[in-house]
Amino acid sequence: MTPEARRRWTGELIMMVTILLMGSSYPLAKEVLVVMSPLLYSGSRYVIAGIFLFAVLIVLRRPIALPRRDWVPIVILSAVGVAAFQACWGLGIARSAPSVGSIVMTTTTAFSAILAWIGGRRLSALGWVGIFVAFAGVVIVVNNSLSSWTLALGNIEGALFWMLSAFAWALYVDRCTPYNARLGGLRVFAWTTLIGAILLTLLALAFDSLAEFGRLDARQFSYWLYTAIFPVGVAFLGLSLGFERLGVPRVMVYMYLIPVAGVGLSAAVFGDPLTPARILGGLIVLLGVILTRVALDRSARLL
Repeated sequence: MTPEARRRWTGELIMMVTILLMGSSYPLAKEVLVVMSPLLYSGSRYVIAGIFLFAVLIVLRRPIALPRRDWVPIVILSAVGVAAFQACWGLGIARSAPSVGSIVMTTTTAFSAILAWIGGRRLSALGWVGIFVAFAGVVIVVNNSLSSWTLALGNIEGALFWMLSAFAWALYVDRCTPYNARLGGLRVFAWTTLIGAILLTLLALAFDSLAEFGRLDARQFSYWLYTAIFPVGVAFLGLSLGFERLGVPRVMVYMYLIPVAGVGLSAAVFGDPLTPARILGGLIVLLGVILTRVALDRSARLL
């Protein structure tokens, strides 16, 4: 096997593990949130993830310090891409089934396309069709019925938080691009993760108490620690390695499998109901996301 072939093979393996890790956070988080508040859970686990990422930087002997000119934008990115993103993520999963969250979060690509259009990039008719199809699929997933209309404030609240979370992540990824190119993706991930986690944890402590950790049993505490290290810290490291070995287009193909992993693990391990509406809606969302990504890639090639 040539060095290039080995590099690609290891990249493919890394991405398969990364997607499974990212998908596993949805059902495990639901178990922790039985006794822990969403904001404290989201903030505290990202503190651990941030520390893990800094440890990786030290082990790899990568640069850590930020230039003075980058502090303000990095703090803003932290507030949007971690604090707001994870606050909505936690509130969303506390109010809906894990499978719903893993599906709705794929609309990040649709929001990325809208942000690109706002930024002046031309978006073809295919892209707009993809956005419409993706959001139509979300409606089917949240409605969770193919025979009647069930939407009401009580069952769309969680989905609205998921949509806000997807938008915050799309905005973060969009605005991070120049900093990733100049400072390195892992360093940006580490700083924004830790700063955003501290901001969110401080906000959580205004409403919640660290005494909640005492209510976690051994199983729930292990889930909290796992979702802090693996679906965030290890997965972010996996994404960085995947981009280096496979490139952005190939990694994006793998990203489409996150809802498959999330829905599959939720149903198989935790008994999350896998209804026909969620299956059909999830497939429609995935189709819309793929159409949008194709339109974005074509637009990028024309620049």
